[in-house]
Amino acid sequence: MQIPDLPVDEARRLTALHATRLLGSAPEEAFDRITRMAARLLHAPTALVSLVDKDVQWFKSRCGFEATETARDISFCGHAILDHEPLVVGDATQDPRFRDNPLVTGEPHVRFYAGVPLYSVDRMPIGTLCVIDKVPRQLGGEDLDILRDLARMVEQLIHHRQLATAAQALYSHVLLDAANPELSAAAGQVEFLLNHDQLTGLSNRQALARTIDKGLAEWRSQGTPTLVAAINLDKFKRLNELLGHHAGDQALVSITWSLQSVLRPEDLLARVGNDEFVVLLPGLGDDSVARDRLRQIMQAVHREFKTPGGGAIPLTCSIGYAIYPHDGDSADVLLNNATLATRRAKLMGGGQIQHFSEELKQAFNRKLTMEGQLRAALDHKELFLMYQPKIALKDGSVAGLEVLLRWRHPQHGLISPVEFIPVAEEAGLIVEIGEWVLKSAVDQCRAWRAAGVPTVPVAVNLSARQFHRTDIVGCVATVVRDAGLAPGDLELELTESMSVQCPERSADLMARLRELGCTLSIDDFGTGYSSLSYLKRLPVDKLKIDRSFVQDMHQSADSLAMVQAIIAMAHSLRLEVIAEGVELQEQLDGLRAAGCDQIQGFYFSKPLSPEDCAAYLREHAARPA
Repeated sequence: MQIPDLPVDEARRLTALHATRLLGSAPEEAFDRITRMAARLLHAPTALVSLVDKDVQWFKSRCGFEATETARDISFCGHAILDHEPLVVGDATQDPRFRDNPLVTGEPHVRFYAGVPLYSVDRMPIGTLCVIDKVPRQLGGEDLDILRDLARMVEQLIHHRQLATAAQALYSHVLLDAANPELSAAAGQVEFLLNHDQLTGLSNRQALARTIDKGLAEWRSQGTPTLVAAINLDKFKRLNELLGHHAGDQALVSITWSLQSVLRPEDLLARVGNDEFVVLLPGLGDDSVARDRLRQIMQAVHREFKTPGGGAIPLTCSIGYAIYPHDGDSADVLLNNATLATRRAKLMGGGQIQHFSEELKQAFNRKLTMEGQLRAALDHKELFLMYQPKIALKDGSVAGLEVLLRWRHPQHGLISPVEFIPVAEEAGLIVEIGEWVLKSAVDQCRAWRAAGVPTVPVAVNLSARQFHRTDIVGCVATVVRDAGLAPGDLELELTESMSVQCPERSADLMARLRELGCTLSIDDFGTGYSSLSYLKRLPVDKLKIDRSFVQDMHQSADSLAMVQAIIAMAHSLRLEVIAEGVELQEQLDGLRAAGCDQIQGFYFSKPLSPEDCAAYLREHAARPA
């Protein structure tokens, strides 16, 4: 085990830590809210705000952890404060610094750790915001950004406390020496810093909440409805990545000026996060009038930023709003409900305005409940696989199988993948579930082979997160090697949109997967962003026409023409074509006439259990229908 080194400025660091007056302080909901958020967003059982003192690390906030402190010598956070970059330990048992650490070999059995340093006002590292898990994990770039953003929120709380303490001391001196203009000016400056965002000069979240709380009594007595709107910039991170943070700061200032130009004197604009604003609009209660004002505000945000290459980055926003008193009667409730509506607006694709509703809250709570239940579904063996045959039109034999994931909930019965897959994707559970699906499908193939069931290729869908943010090549290589699969036995299906994300990297990953002997298929073709000419650049073998075209082709000339064009052009690129969602004889006839290679759908077979699928393969695998 490696004991953490001492930082070069350890004495100054400890002085800065004790100046925060946080060590040994009582729990505070503001800190606890952030650790709960970190645990939920990063799907970790434990999140901590750890302050590294001389001999111990003490936890200002704990989520999923019993102890209030541990020895500094065995702390991961003691290592994390030594560098300005986050410390990520994917598997502590494989890291020589930690593999014999008592926190790893005994309770709490740490396997995964990710910690972002926290800094005092004078930029001394005083601790970390960290997440911990008992299983080895990887942390993608987006998740690391989330942890960084949450760490900055913790820092803002710490700095706010320090500024408040300084302000109190200054005011005490002002009372003793009221004639001293320098003290009065200093006290006024600290007061401003406590209540305003330093970049834009707008009110901060604390000042906004106080303004709402103060206004509630007046609004209540006068019957004044008031609108609280949360404004979140869409894809602001992309602007920072392409143009740099200085350009991002300039954009925020420019947007602030534009928003202020469309607001009334009685309105209040606040900046409450990196890319988040809130506007308070007293007197707006009529929903149609409110939407007109919010569309004006949205228009003030929308703009384009030129890139060095001559392109442009469009910047839009999503707005969610709540109206007092119908949607809440306190600052916290109104702000939370407006933020919840904003999340819904972003899920709708951004550039949207969404009013809070109880139905929205119920749907959100249901999703949170489902997320928690989905985490346990794997352990409780509630998830299972079905297999749908793909039929070769040339001879009617089974050309392959698609693996379909299902969830049998103990209370609610079968839950549609349409409902739980998006929850798994948003919660980050899709990676773990995807790996389970891949391994389970391959294990089933091995079991069928051992039982003498005819072998056909098995197709497994990959999620975007699984494809781009994990070592998908290493994972597939291990699964294929352990199962002893032959080349062509495993087919991997990727959506169009996945293939155009980071096209060079996508092409490289796909080429490496093909080297393993996997067949690659583009799923749901026609609904995404790619063109057939673009597919020439990708090492793919098959194309699946989306069911929306197939289901309509016998009634719509446009859909039929689209299907015929896709098949003809795909064949010109030497790609096999599969049509999914085939249910009617007319659809089958049209696809056969167009030269489609394979079809999949209820016309030939619904999804089958492993036992029924084995029987189906024995009957149809090598014999024409």
